[in-house]
Amino acid sequence: HIFYWVKYMIKFIFNVVKKLILGLLLLYAYNMIVYPLNATIPMNYFTIVFVTILGFPGMIGLCLFSLFIL
Repeated sequence: HIFYWVKYMIKFIFNVVKKLILGLLLLYAYNMIVYPLNATIPMNYFTIVFVTILGFPGMIGLCLFSLFIL
């Protein structure tokens, strides 16, 4: 039973790291594209965690927030 738990934890950690890297790349790519328009999203802990947890819909939400609210 302990091996199943270790296998599950390794898989969980791998998925979290994969989502974190994808979130960072999404934020970086968005900032590179909209840099000439001066509509960038700051890369801080909140935005990275937000995009990591919510994924692409979270990125769209941050983009809309950046464009219309800020």
